[in-house]
Parts: sequence; structure tokens; C-alpha cells
Amino acid sequence: MGRIAGIVVVTAVLALLGHGRFGGHHEGALRWDGAPRTSALGMSSGARLVFGHVVNRSDRPARLRAADVRVLDSHGRRLPAGAAFADGFVPGVALLGSRTEVSDAVAGGAAVGGEVVLAPGGRAPLSVSFTAGPGVRATAIDYGGGRLALK
Repeated sequence: MGRIAGIVVVTAVLALLGHGRFGGHHEGALRWDGAPRTSALGMSSGARLVFGHVVNRSDRPARLRAADVRVLDSHGRRLPAGAAFADGFVPGVALLGSRTEVSDAVAGGAAVGGEVVLAPGGRAPLSVSFTAGPGVRATAIDYGGGRLALK
């Protein structure tokens, strides 16, 4: 009986401490509202732009900051990226992956669309630019409270 209790305790501790660390899911409040669009960005090799809409599927408001958005490769490594919660062209996001100069003020995340609060069921646009080297594929967008898969 003591052995079984020990196994249950160890399993519970691993479940709490290792959430998302051992191949578990990383679901959070957000889901894609339809399939996001991905396209090459300018003439730069490896520069990409992802644009889509996200919806808050939780029962609580979700506060999202563009500065917290990270693009991850298949090994969970961060790729150089910038994000904004905005429709259309956002200069800081669109230029991040190109070889043109980007001002220091924009490099940390675009001021336009820098933060959004989504009520339950609320929807917002998400634009993310990133650069991936040869043979590297972006697989997820981590927004601080979960991950959105990229196919």
C-alpha cells in the first residue's frame, strides 16, 4: 500500500512541476479563428509573416502583450520575431525579418497593437514576423499563456 501511495505522490508532483516540459500540450486560452496565413517577407531568405485571428476560448479575460510573443522551432528554440495585435501593415512587425533598418523603438515590439485584452469569446488579429535559417521550421507561437500551432 505504501508503494502505491509513493508512486501516486511522485506522479502528482511530476504532473505539477513538469507541465509542458515533457512533451505535454501547451494549450492556453487562445485558439486560431480559422487557419493563419503564412507568406515570405520581402526578398530576405527565411523571413516570414504569419497573420491570423485568435479567439479567447477560456471563461476569463485574457491580457496579451506583443512583447511576450515568441516563435518556436520544432526543438522549442526561439526564432527572431516581432508581433502586434493589429490588422494590416504594422511597420515594426513587417520589417523585422528584412535587411532594412528597424528603429530601436520598434525592435522590442510594435507600439501599435502592443497589448490587447480579450473577453471570453473575444477575437483579435495577430501579425507575427520571424526569421528561420535554412532547414529550420517554425512550429508554434508562444504567447506567454499557451501556444498556437503553426502547420
